[in-house]
Amino acid sequence: MGKFIQQLIRWMPLILFFLLLMVDRNNIYHVIGYITLLFMYSAVLIMRVLYAKEQWHKDFNPDNIGSKSSIEKMSDLKNEIDLKNAPRSER
Repeated sequence: MGKFIQQLIRWMPLILFFLLLMVDRNNIYHVIGYITLLFMYSAVLIMRVLYAKEQWHKDFNPDNIGSKSSIEKMSDLKNEIDLKNAPRSER
């Protein structure tokens, strides 16, 4: 189900474009449906950007970088982040 939603979000700009061409602008239900779908898609994009921003600040928090003595170079930080994000079976 999650894979389907990801594919739907990926193809949504194309779907919205075709719907824009096909919407009967005199039919209020078509217009309201299209605008609702557009706002829902915009909300999903905004939530994804905010989540990515939160994750970025969590991963690259300067307080965490300076507190660990094992991190001397940027490659050490990259290796530690890779270990943290790796699935448990690979550790």
